Amino acid sequence: NELDFAVSALVSACIANMFAAVRGNENKKLMETEGLKDRIGSVGNQFCITSILGFLLSIPFVLVKEGSRFGEFAEAFKTVPALRSNMIASALWFYGYNELSTMTLKKTNAVTQSVANTAKRVIVIIGVALVLGESLDFMKLLGCGIGVGGVFLYSIIDSIVKPKAEAAST
Repeated sequence: NELDFAVSALVSACIANMFAAVRGNENKKLMETEGLKDRIGSVGNQFCITSILGFLLSIPFVLVKEGSRFGEFAEAFKTVPALRSNMIASALWFYGYNELSTMTLKKTNAVTQSVANTAKRVIVIIGVALVLGESLDFMKLLGCGIGVGGVFLYSIIDSIVKPKAEAAST
């Protein structure tokens, strides 16, 4: 059922966004912590360390959820070349995207990064729907509209709030 999938996708996306925001916030704190940022070195090193920690922290969850099927996965990985090449390519693209995201975070702040990530998701949803010829029914358009509206509101909120705050102080 599409509605059931949409709800589970929404919950999963909310959880992923929450953890991405926490990761961005913590990465930004690390970048600004005196002494620690000197020992870590570059933003690339910091991303590598957080990726390794994230991987190690996810192992128990993976084992609980999918551990019983690991043998089946290992066999498919060995015998299905398309699975192997797609997984490796996906991992490399994901790593590259997230390292670029961490480098961008150094130049901006965590909230800006999170908002840009939301905009990216909306653009990907609409782009994929158009390329695949999928219908964009009212609920999908509403969700995309809320995402775009939120990003737009974030981009103009300072110009709305600042004049009101200045007028109240005078």
